[in-house]
Amino acid sequence: MNRLYRCVWTGLVITVASAAAVAGDKAVIFYEPKDYGSEALFNPLSSFSSYTLDSLQVKRSFTTDNYADKLRMVRDNLRSPGNRIDEEGGTRRFINTEIFPVDPDNISDSGAMLPNYGLHLFGGGMIYRKNAEWFQAHDVPWPYVTSGVLSIVTEFLAEGFEKPATDSTDEIADFYLFRPLGIWLFSSDKRARWIKDNLDPVEWPHMTMYDVKENEVLNVGMSYVVRPRWLATEDRRMFLYMGITNLLGLSHTMDSGDALSWGLGASTESINPDKFRASAGVFYDRNNSLLASLIVRGTEGLAVRANIYPGALFNETGKLPFPLGLFVGVTDDGDPALGIQFGLPIGLGATF
Repeated sequence: MNRLYRCVWTGLVITVASAAAVAGDKAVIFYEPKDYGSEALFNPLSSFSSYTLDSLQVKRSFTTDNYADKLRMVRDNLRSPGNRIDEEGGTRRFINTEIFPVDPDNISDSGAMLPNYGLHLFGGGMIYRKNAEWFQAHDVPWPYVTSGVLSIVTEFLAEGFEKPATDSTDEIADFYLFRPLGIWLFSSDKRARWIKDNLDPVEWPHMTMYDVKENEVLNVGMSYVVRPRWLATEDRRMFLYMGITNLLGLSHTMDSGDALSWGLGASTESINPDKFRASAGVFYDRNNSLLASLIVRGTEGLAVRANIYPGALFNETGKLPFPLGLFVGVTDDGDPALGIQFGLPIGLGATF
């Protein structure tokens, strides 16, 4: 089994290195610096924190408690992938659950593969590419290698928050397969350009807050939006919002050029047992940079969650020395939640 472990690690290193180690500058496709909206807050540190903490919005299943022990659990599972796969039912069950539905008698188990493709491969790959372009724009040496290393570290840390609610094979699929595949997919200018031109993807994170009253994070979450250009009219496109909240609707181009999008769908309340609730959202963005969002019956036990990003309350040039963002929420119990974002990866908030 140690031999298998070494072989898997060698393959992972080769995959990431071959995708990331590119000589010379590459095309800038996803990173478009802006001084308004969610893009005003983007940098590798902010995307790192949003991706890593994303699962904590499912409070019934994921917490920060005993995090060091959870990381050791992830480490041990990654050290013995073959053993863990056998313990969880064997290779066929692993493939059926995490990769592709191959068992008609247990097709319901294949739901776990959806976030693998949507969040870890597609979303994680896009974040890898965007971070690499940020590093390149800021003259960081070996930007794609740096972003590749950051991606793998982020994935490892994120998996820790999901223990012990998820199977031991979950991080094996995410860490060894889907995140490296995402790096490979978006490392090519040709593939990345095709995805951008046809799907117009963007990540829209909530503004993460530190709840000074409860001593925990608040308003966490990273979601990904696609608006396919082939399903579009002059002023209307299909709108798909992917994450722990998933919504489907339409995006409408306004006379100003800004977009107003809406969607209906479901948010995850718990994992093992899986529990969901109907949700809805409205989003206002400018050039793919989110200015304001309102989600009803979303995650974190919030009946209402509103994020107001820099540029929505003040003009693009800014009237303050830092990007100001505001979070307002109401819990399912009717308690208010407030927060302020002032240009750092984590703002300050409280639930009352």
